[in-house]
Amino acid sequence: MGGSSGRREGRRLRLPLAAWFFIVVATGVLVLDLLDANAEVYHSRESALRLAFPDADSVTTRILTLSEDEAQEVSDRSGRRPDSRLVQVYEAWAGGTIRARGIIDTHNVRSLPETIFVVVGVDHRVKAVHLLAFHEPVQYRASSRWLEQFEDETLDRDLVVRRDIAGIAGATMTANVITAAVRRCVATIEVGCAPPPGQYSEGAAP
Repeated sequence: MGGSSGRREGRRLRLPLAAWFFIVVATGVLVLDLLDANAEVYHSRESALRLAFPDADSVTTRILTLSEDEAQEVSDRSGRRPDSRLVQVYEAWAGGTIRARGIIDTHNVRSLPETIFVVVGVDHRVKAVHLLAFHEPVQYRASSRWLEQFEDETLDRDLVVRRDIAGIAGATMTANVITAAVRRCVATIEVGCAPPPGQYSEGAAP
């Protein structure tokens, strides 16, 4: 009897394949739920537009279709090729002219995404960078004060971390990817929204 009891204790639990599949899927869902618990969405599209363009009479959307040469030009200026040659640009109008443009950019920080809104004046100076959503743990998030460093910056060799842009202690990747995204957005607007030959003012209504 004792031997029989020992054999019973040593048996492995055998489950049907479908049961194991259910366990794996359920575990994956639990992990995703835990990751989503870190997610922070700070602005909807509508509130982001109000934040970015508070003085605009209206905001229109423009879809840029970059040519291969233009995509390469963006890469040459910013240091990184655009993720897509189709780019949505928001244009803020006041008094019949374009006063600012912006691009909503989503990119990964470490393995999870964040979304920022890069606002650029018609002089191609950065007017503001707003954090719209952040899915990494909060300790890696850039503060509003840190983002203020980008205001009035232009796309030049000093628009990098450890030059015009200070780093973030403990969140170096965040600082680097945001700075790279700002450079890419400014370059995209410079290349894709350049005034046609002979146009007097870039801000003039087309």
